[in-house]
Amino acid sequence: MPLYTYVAFNRKGKEEKNIIDAPNLQAARNKLKAKGLYVRSIQEDREKEERELFPFLSKLLYRIPRKEVGLFCKQLGTLLGAGIPLDKCLLSIIDQVENIYFKKVLIEMRADITEGMSLSESMKKHKTVFPDQYPSLISVGESTGNYENTLHRLAELEEKSSELKSKVQVAMIYPMIMGLLSLGVSIFLLVVVIPQIEQLFASFDAKLPLLTRSVIFLSYVLTNYWFFILGAIAGGFLGFMKWKSAGEGKKTWDKFLLRLPVIGTLLRKILVSNFARNLSILLLNRVPLIVSLNIVSDVVGHTVFKEEIESAIIKIKEGGKLSDSLQGSQVLPQMVLGMLSAGEASDKVPEMMNKLSEIYESEVDTAIKSLTQSLEPMMIIVMGGIIFTIMAAIMTPMYKLTQEIQGM
Repeated sequence: MPLYTYVAFNRKGKEEKNIIDAPNLQAARNKLKAKGLYVRSIQEDREKEERELFPFLSKLLYRIPRKEVGLFCKQLGTLLGAGIPLDKCLLSIIDQVENIYFKKVLIEMRADITEGMSLSESMKKHKTVFPDQYPSLISVGESTGNYENTLHRLAELEEKSSELKSKVQVAMIYPMIMGLLSLGVSIFLLVVVIPQIEQLFASFDAKLPLLTRSVIFLSYVLTNYWFFILGAIAGGFLGFMKWKSAGEGKKTWDKFLLRLPVIGTLLRKILVSNFARNLSILLLNRVPLIVSLNIVSDVVGHTVFKEEIESAIIKIKEGGKLSDSLQGSQVLPQMVLGMLSAGEASDKVPEMMNKLSEIYESEVDTAIKSLTQSLEPMMIIVMGGIIFTIMAAIMTPMYKLTQEIQGM
């Protein structure tokens, strides 16, 4: 069913901007009139066409926060648990959703469900919002007639993922601020201070040391060719992002990150935490192991780990155990494989995976603190080193020049 964006006035004269679904434009106008709204402008929504025209900008322009998805799962699970029909649950949630793009998704889902489609099937049509684990888990719940608990688990999964992402972002704020401050001070010294000092040295025809000449040359290049430098940086960044985002480039980059001393340790713990959490939820909801691993391999978002999981799937199909199939992993430590083996022996793999996710969530917190503590002195040393070098380049010839003037 088409969607229409409108601007209307309510009975109190207040302007409202929103979207509505209807078979045609006239039906949309009649719907709004029945709600007591006076239409100022209305037109068919063009988001789908824009997504097709600009696919590379769709994630940026039509972003739906994961917190919104988690809240939706929690609300839907609560309403369904209260015995409210699915279509009415969605209608109630649609009225509360603030993100316009997520609202459009839910309106389309509700239209599909009223036409006879299941919730899991309607989710499959919106893979960017609902990854593979959503329809897989929901379909199992639909077959048993009880998917309220599944929705609550998915909400918890989104909360944990958002919390983890937030912790990493917060940990990187201080190094980023220090880096930007260092860059700003350096650019100021090179662009503003150094040219003035150079004129002073030139007026005295002073003989400058190599360090000073190098800094003056850098100042000259930065002052006169800054547009070329910005272009080169932008081009290099875009080229790097393109190389890193696909094929062998992504695999090489992922391998490189795993080898880094502190960052590699943190990345491994994040990957193990995500792997264990997602696998435990899928298995607890009776999703078959092979299907669960296929879903998790896409969820982890790391090429090296994905290949290891895919290789393990092949070995399991040939009759191997999960713990044996993952031996030699670059991501999973021996402790995880040992706990997984113990879970297989006691037939409690989902519970063991859940326990592992809890352990590694705590480990991630510790690793983030370690990363922050390591980066702080490093940033101070780098920042101090850059400023010291520039100041040394200024003060050394200045001191010699002062001595020469005093000796006259």
